[in-house]
Amino acid sequence: MNKRTLWAGVLSVAIAGSGVYGYNAVQAAGSGQTTAAGTQAAAKQQQQLIGMEKAEQLALAAANGKVESMDIDRKKGKLVYDVEIQQNNRDVDVWIDAYTGKSLGVRVDRDDNDDDRDSIPGNLIGAGKASTIAVKHVKSGTAVEVDLDHDDGRWVYDVEVKTAKGSSEVEVNAVSGKVIKAKYEKYDDHDDDHHDRDHNDYDDNDGDDD
Repeated sequence: MNKRTLWAGVLSVAIAGSGVYGYNAVQAAGSGQTTAAGTQAAAKQQQQLIGMEKAEQLALAAANGKVESMDIDRKKGKLVYDVEIQQNNRDVDVWIDAYTGKSLGVRVDRDDNDDDRDSIPGNLIGAGKASTIAVKHVKSGTAVEVDLDHDDGRWVYDVEVKTAKGSSEVEVNAVSGKVIKAKYEKYDDHDDDHHDRDHNDYDDNDGDDD
């Protein structure tokens, strides 16, 4: 999964399971401010993210196709969902305001060399749904990135979920919606080392997306 440098350093501000971010806390995390500063900012101002499912719906209303990736990013000073949509012979980026749902722009990139374009199945559960499944599996946090990938002969969504205590990478079957595996990384307050542990690591071999 291609990672973007969404935030510098460790994100450890309060994130509720419903997807509530303090806007100032997100800004603080992005600018490398301290955890205390981010937490204080979160206490001062909280706004409700519309969520990836809603952002996906709005993006597809602006540009029809198959969502290949979504992530939370910053554009022109605003927190946005950056949604990449795959069409017949081009990729389209749609930016959706993370709080209001307003479309902030559409950019078309022609891409005639994508070998996977025609092989993507039509019965995908969708990136937004995959993000909801991943957050439910983690039991808290906010999905900040989703990527559609073809791995070991099957289509999967790689979902990154952030919480106040750590980050989880959850792999979701793109057709059945089953969680294939998840990896949790806990933030360490004392140094830069992270402690990894795998949980619910199993294979979904139901063959429903062949």
